Amino acid sequence: MIITTTTMIVLQSLILGGILWTTPKDCPRKYRVIQEEGGVLANPSDIYQYCVLDYGGKWKLKEEYEEK
Repeated sequence: MIITTTTMIVLQSLILGGILWTTPKDCPRKYRVIQEEGGVLANPSDIYQYCVLDYGGKWKLKEEYEEK
């Protein structure tokens, strides 16, 4: 069975679009730095209140703090 190039491009675009659309936002700087540096954290370990660490090692903002 031969799959045309156009079909493969459309399929890859749909898959990549779905991945990019559902990827959570990165954690903003104000949730990653302490109060002395302009953030909201009292201690650096408080980052877990606002952000989660994803499998790629990047901080992602929790859903309850996302702006609508």
